[in-house]
Amino acid sequence: MSVHEEIREQQKKLKGQGFKAHLEYFWEYYKIHTLVAVCVIIFVYMLLHDVLTSKPYGFYATMLNSGASGAQEYIEKDFVEYSGLDAEAYDCYIDTSASYNLKVIDDLTIATSQKIMANIAAADLDVMVADADLFTHYANQETLSDLRNYFTEAELTEIEDKLVYVDQGYLDYLSSDDYQTYISTGEFDSSNKYAVMADSYNKDFTMPNTDKDKMENPVPVGINVKDSSVLATYGIYTNSTPIAGIVINTKRSDYAVMFLKYLMQ
Repeated sequence: MSVHEEIREQQKKLKGQGFKAHLEYFWEYYKIHTLVAVCVIIFVYMLLHDVLTSKPYGFYATMLNSGASGAQEYIEKDFVEYSGLDAEAYDCYIDTSASYNLKVIDDLTIATSQKIMANIAAADLDVMVADADLFTHYANQETLSDLRNYFTEAELTEIEDKLVYVDQGYLDYLSSDDYQTYISTGEFDSSNKYAVMADSYNKDFTMPNTDKDKMENPVPVGINVKDSSVLATYGIYTNSTPIAGIVINTKRSDYAVMFLKYLMQ
C-alpha cells in the first residue's frame, strides 16, 4: 500500500471519530514535521529580531581579566552619560567578562584570543584594557596605537608618569628574519639584547621592566589607570595593574580618547 493510500485508509477510519482521534492521528504522522517547522519558525524569528533590533557600535572596549564581569552594565551606562554617545542610535559595549591566561592555553584562552583578533580585523574594537602582562603581549603584536597620534605633547607630558611604552627596536626585531629563524630553530644571537628578550619572554610570557631611557625608540602605547576612581567605583581590576590603550585601527578614535580620559578620572 502506498503512503497516499494508507493516509486515505486512515482518514476513512477517522470519519466520525471526533477531534481527539483526529489530533492523535495528526500527532502520530506529522509530529516530526511539526517540530521541525516550529524550530525553523523560532530560528527565523530570532534571527530577524536580532537583525532588526541590533544597532551599530558607537563604542566598543574590552577589559581583559578585569575581575568584575558584573560591572559591565553600570560602566556602559556611566560612559554613555560621560561621552554623550547617542544610545538610541548606537550600542556602547564595554566587555568586562573576558578572561585570558597567557600561561594556560585552554579552550577559553583560545576562544578569547580568536574573538579579540576577529574584532580587531573587523575594526570593531576601539580600546583594550588589560593587566600589565597581557597588555604588553598585545602591544608587542603591534595591535595598539602610538598615543602621540591622539594626545597633544602637553597632554602626554602631564601624564608622563602613567605612560607605558614599547620599544620600536624590539618590535622591529620581532618582524625580522632573525626572529623567524629563532622560531624555527630556537637559535638566536645572544649578543642581540632584543633576541635575548624575545627568548626570555617566550619561556615565561613575562617582559622585563625596561626603563624608557634604555629603549632604542620608545613609543607610548598605554596609560596606567590603576588609580582610576571609575575602576575603584565599580570594583574593576582590584588585584592587578590595568593598562589602557587605543586599538591601532579604531574607527571611533574620538570616543576611544574620551574613554581613556574617562578612566583617568
